[in-house]
Amino acid sequence: MQTVHILLKFTLSKHIKMTTGQKTFLLKCIVLLVIAAGVNACNDFDVEKKIPDAQWSYNDTIDFKVPITDTTRLYNLYIKFAHSDTFPNQNIYLKLYTRFPDGKRVSRIRSFDLYDAEGKPQGKCSGSTCEAKILLQDKLYFNQIGDYLITLEQYSRSNPLIGLSTVGLSLEKTEAKR
Repeated sequence: MQTVHILLKFTLSKHIKMTTGQKTFLLKCIVLLVIAAGVNACNDFDVEKKIPDAQWSYNDTIDFKVPITDTTRLYNLYIKFAHSDTFPNQNIYLKLYTRFPDGKRVSRIRSFDLYDAEGKPQGKCSGSTCEAKILLQDKLYFNQIGDYLITLEQYSRSNPLIGLSTVGLSLEKTEAKR
């Protein structure tokens, strides 16, 4: 980053007539754009939603609007959970709905293990909170450019489901293309 800063400073001072304040402002803007591009290269989408009072009822669906601009890229899609270390169930059942940019909607039911067979959390725990990032689908591709709406509906036996504080989705680009 220091090299980029020096190179930009040299280029600006030699070729563009600006005040020192203008050069500093432009330099900061360029550095922010480089950082934003680097962050965007890692994850296309990474959003978490808080569950009020850590009580998720059947009626409280969670929506994620995922913008897709590249239909040639392959992605890995993860679901993320933050839950109490005293979460009463080994797993959680969800109904997953996907609405495509053209309006078509598909659904499926999935189970996600938060604990293994020995009762050990799947993710990392700190204090009384555990976080798990679970692969939902690998080598995923999108046929349409536009906004996809992914809706999660709690589908476990308990209503409300107590002890889940956040749910998130993370869509990560892979190097592969289809």
